[in-house]
Amino acid sequence: MVISLILSLYMAFNIAANDIGNSVGTAVGSGSIKMRRALLLGAFFVSLGAILLGGNVIKTISEGIIPQGLFSPRMALVVTATASIWITFTLIRKIPISGSDAIVSSVIGAGITAVGIQNMNLDVIGFIVLSWLISPLAGLLTGFLIYHAIRNMIIKPLQGMGLRDRAEKIFSYLQVLSSSFSALNLGAIDIAVAVGVIFAVGSFGGNWIRILGVIGLVAGILLAGNRVTETIGRRITDLTPSRGFSAQLAAAVIVYLFMGYGMPVSPTQTLIGSVIGVGIAHGTSTVKYDVIGHIAYTWMVTIPTCIILSSAIYIITGFLG
Repeated sequence: MVISLILSLYMAFNIAANDIGNSVGTAVGSGSIKMRRALLLGAFFVSLGAILLGGNVIKTISEGIIPQGLFSPRMALVVTATASIWITFTLIRKIPISGSDAIVSSVIGAGITAVGIQNMNLDVIGFIVLSWLISPLAGLLTGFLIYHAIRNMIIKPLQGMGLRDRAEKIFSYLQVLSSSFSALNLGAIDIAVAVGVIFAVGSFGGNWIRILGVIGLVAGILLAGNRVTETIGRRITDLTPSRGFSAQLAAAVIVYLFMGYGMPVSPTQTLIGSVIGVGIAHGTSTVKYDVIGHIAYTWMVTIPTCIILSSAIYIITGFLG
């Protein structure tokens, strides 16, 4: 279990480095805040979210997929190792993927091999997969509607660049607030994704697990969070403060709603969906579809890769043990 805990901390580091762009990437991309300040702000609110929120998502990860009592220490080791390997690979490649996809797929792979698919909660798995499909589409639609309203009701009616620049300045402050709200949600989900399987085994106190998980999250944000933040903020579409605020608010609202139902929804997928929606509302020529295609390909590979890798590692550890 000590090895599993160490891997969970490593997992927390990787997930936070991968996901922090979801809360501060648009603010950096639009120029509302500098990278270093954005990472510090994100680390603070992610910590609050991890400590105060996320109980429903932790419950889903720890006992929703595989019934309580069937999750063994060996499974926890396999799941955390699998997800950490995959997320590390994508982080090095600067590709934003979903830590939720990786950890849930790893749990499914280990569960199929260890307890059999017949003993797993297939209805919960179905709801999780459905949330993965709906959240980016909901983010896209919400981002489109929010920015369409802002553009037509606020930005366009203003005559002259001076007034529009002042409006964008106001949105830059609002965007920092929306990023903080998003970071709270991010902390709640990422702490569950990182250490949820440790809660499933139940060998350590819950408060200590959360505190250690927060340390891992903060370290990942401050030491490696700039890599994927650049992708979210600058490479997908050109952002101004009003567009960044629209995308961030849309994603934060959708993630918060799913989080309330305990769904380990992907903040990455949701935000990228909302960024695309805002880009479409502004003009499809501003959306960089080659970057989106590369990211989408990695998402499609993540789920089967983690299922197969987790199952294989579980079998291999059986021979070693």
